[in-house]
Amino acid sequence: MRKVYNIIGLAQRAGQVSAGTMAARTSLIRKRACLLVMSGDISNSTRESLLSLCKRQKIPWVAIGNKYDLGTAVGKAYRVALTINDSGMAKALLDCLETAKNDTTSTGVVQWPK
Repeated sequence: MRKVYNIIGLAQRAGQVSAGTMAARTSLIRKRACLLVMSGDISNSTRESLLSLCKRQKIPWVAIGNKYDLGTAVGKAYRVALTINDSGMAKALLDCLETAKNDTTSTGVVQWPK
């Protein structure tokens, strides 16, 4: 997950992130967003309003971490939603999430051979 937050931070430094609920909503409405990233602890009403915009614009979305981790990734206090406005960064983030989901060797208990 650290690599995902690093990609978000890199996109922020490149000026390709709209951080915050209102900024993300504006980015979705103006068709600048390539990916919506939400925290896992976002409220249901905010989640539904952002997801309806994503479905209308056919923009992918993910829910990861919590609001404090997302805020730290972009250098702000806490953020429940943000958009990545660059297609290359969005693709890299989605690829990194797929790799993290499929990689099960990094955690778990190692059994010694008998």
